[in-house]
Amino acid sequence: MMHRVVLACLLLLTAPACGGELANTRFIVDAADGLIESYTGRVYVMLGSSTRREPRHGPDWFNPSPFFGVDVVDWTPGTPIIFDEQATGHPFAIDELPEREWVAQAVFRGGENSSIGSGAGTVYSQPVTMQIHADTVLVADTLEPDRGLPEVTGLEWVEFESPMLSRAAGRSIMHRAGVIAPKDHDPHEDRTWPVLYVIGGFPGSLQGASMSMWMWGSTGISKEAFIVHLDAETTTGHHAFIDSEGNGPRSRALVEEFIPYLESRFPFRPEPSGRLLTGHSSGGWASLWLQLNWPDTFGGTWSTAPDPVDFRDFQRIDIYEEGANAFKDTSGQRRAVARLGTERRIWYDQFVSMEAVLGDGGQIRSFDWTFSPVGEDRKARRLINPETGAIDPGVAEFWKASDINLFVQEHWDEIGPRLEGKLHIVGGSEDTFYLDGALRKLQETLKALGSDAQVEIVEGADHSNFMTKPRRRRMARDMINTFNQSP
Repeated sequence: MMHRVVLACLLLLTAPACGGELANTRFIVDAADGLIESYTGRVYVMLGSSTRREPRHGPDWFNPSPFFGVDVVDWTPGTPIIFDEQATGHPFAIDELPEREWVAQAVFRGGENSSIGSGAGTVYSQPVTMQIHADTVLVADTLEPDRGLPEVTGLEWVEFESPMLSRAAGRSIMHRAGVIAPKDHDPHEDRTWPVLYVIGGFPGSLQGASMSMWMWGSTGISKEAFIVHLDAETTTGHHAFIDSEGNGPRSRALVEEFIPYLESRFPFRPEPSGRLLTGHSSGGWASLWLQLNWPDTFGGTWSTAPDPVDFRDFQRIDIYEEGANAFKDTSGQRRAVARLGTERRIWYDQFVSMEAVLGDGGQIRSFDWTFSPVGEDRKARRLINPETGAIDPGVAEFWKASDINLFVQEHWDEIGPRLEGKLHIVGGSEDTFYLDGALRKLQETLKALGSDAQVEIVEGADHSNFMTKPRRRRMARDMINTFNQSP
């Protein structure tokens, strides 16, 4: 308890004199005895408007509450961490906080997921109401346990240690998936079944398996095939099943390790027409990338609202353009990264600023870990300068290897004939995250190459609302027809 005495003394020594000027707003963070031995990384103070949703679960992309970060090295409990105007923050610095009531919570990040405030090993304080112009003490006294995955009838969780990924990372890395058996599956029956591999959108959490079960369970797929929801989440965000310097050989490990393991454990049909792909958003990009790179392994992809498939329109940025800047367009106007209808709702400079405080795990930073080279510090190099918005031309050049439109053009003679009938892509003409521009470019390329790819851009639709029940059922019928093709 000695460090509690130290903390109390510090507060007494720094208390403002009566009648003096208003004190600065500060947060003083510590951890309870026995929860943390030593900590290196970013410590957070998260603010919110109520305790109904604990602040640690933020930030909300469209309406982020203030949060702040301080980096520590080999920190041990009993040494208070001071958050003052020097702490990094978004969307305000601590000394710019509006005069209102806030709920505050401290977080020591842990776990293997991309979230700040959740995941086994995360240590956090209970939410407290704070006052502006005062010191707020936050003692992290709660350890997030490893709750495991929930038991869901009809859903089996599968884990398999990856030799490839573990070697690359220097630690144990697991393949994980949720496996949903067909409604008529009899484990004693000598029969093989086709499989629909599903990849969720950012951050690619395995928790999305329950959603996959619900979405595809209402279609004919639930009777015709196994559904396998793949885990695509890391501490760096969504790894997109692409081989990368930052995340390791994710594509090869899936195809050469995990799928063979699944096919040895379950009665899966080991042939292309028995292996189909689908995914939405980041998962849509991943499913398309896998199909293009492994045309003889998979029998088709149904990719919806994929992340940018042409980096000349990376959410409206041509990253290859000389002097390209994410924050401002070529006319000097501020650039939006998201919209709701015609209303621009998130600006690139604000979003990148938010992620600079967040650290690894955000959407834009996730792209770096997926597409960028790794620097001398073993971290993915940034495409976007978080202070100026300038695009790093060296990093942009490296990204060309992951540009789907470029990949298609450069490899079409080899892969085109092997992709007949296998490419199905759909998105909205008013995509919430401006993904429609890149999709149009890919559509034009595929048409010019004479591809039979089905690329549909739904007029007036946003990032998700084109995925109606009728469209999903039509997709399921197409998938079933592919399953029924001769190998």
